[in-house]
Amino acid sequence: MRPRVALVTSGLGTRYGGIGVVAEMMRSALEAAADVVVWQHPPFWPRVARIPTAFWRVTRGSFKHTDLVIYDHVHLAALHTLIPTLKKVPYVVFLHGVEVWAPLAGRRRQALLHANLLLTNSSTTEAEARKVNAWLPNIEVVWLGVGKHSQAANVAASPPMALMVGRMVDEERYKGHDAVLEAWPMIQAAVPSARLVIIGWGNDAARLHQRIVRENLQGVEFAGRLTDQQRDEMYLQCRLLLLPSKGEGFGLAAIEAASFGVPVLGLAGTVTEELFPSGTGAVLAKNPDAASIAEGAIPVLASASYAAELGKAARAKVESVFLEEHFSERLRKALSPLLQTAGFAPR
Repeated sequence: MRPRVALVTSGLGTRYGGIGVVAEMMRSALEAAADVVVWQHPPFWPRVARIPTAFWRVTRGSFKHTDLVIYDHVHLAALHTLIPTLKKVPYVVFLHGVEVWAPLAGRRRQALLHANLLLTNSSTTEAEARKVNAWLPNIEVVWLGVGKHSQAANVAASPPMALMVGRMVDEERYKGHDAVLEAWPMIQAAVPSARLVIIGWGNDAARLHQRIVRENLQGVEFAGRLTDQQRDEMYLQCRLLLLPSKGEGFGLAAIEAASFGVPVLGLAGTVTEELFPSGTGAVLAKNPDAASIAEGAIPVLASASYAAELGKAARAKVESVFLEEHFSERLRKALSPLLQTAGFAPR
């Protein structure tokens, strides 16, 4: 008998950001052997309508027999104790990063304390969460994964183009867009033909664009929001992904770029160092400042052969550890004690 697993999420796929991508991966990992239903929280609605709608959708879904509930965000997990029909249903909460890097109290704290299992995307996320929430119970790390690509970027023949990929939101300025713009004149002075393409959108994009115009930064362009296919085409054309973020729990864009053989620039002491230790295709800036970013980026953009060497190592790392099939195996293994009680043995 196939178990019935409910996935409570704000949405599936890239339209809903990195968390939406993870939710889609979780559904794909489980649906071959379980009946997976999605209880969706409408994230783009006004708060006054969003919260009661989420409550109603989860309540309505709970009227049908459910063997396991997976919440893809701690805020959504707070619903579990409010719905009587779910009180005896085991549940799992996935932790992504900054949402648990601040002190948690009230229903959010109770949701994590009473969960049957806590999952997270990296040891970095867990360590940062425990700094401010020492009471957290055991957490199992489940690294994410991406699809395997038959075509790799020809980095050795690519122009010195760098990408930044991610949302530009005023609450997420830790992603490093400002620091990269500050570093760009130094980078271009060393590599005059260098280009920077910024992919993504958000309420901070206009401010960043104004900076480019006001400071007369050359070789910088905004590509806006792209489809997955368009984004992948950009990976195939570039020489370096810039991800000098201080607040990534995993940094899926780094794995995406590396899967095409594109090297990554991250920050020392962040999750990039966890995922790409020395010799596996990443360059680590010492600090999240312009000088450190330029120091790390210039050698890669200046030397196609060096970039190709790094990219080859990065692609090998992804194909050995960070493919979707690896994530599926890790997720099913972590969930197996709960799912086996419903007659499901992971394949």
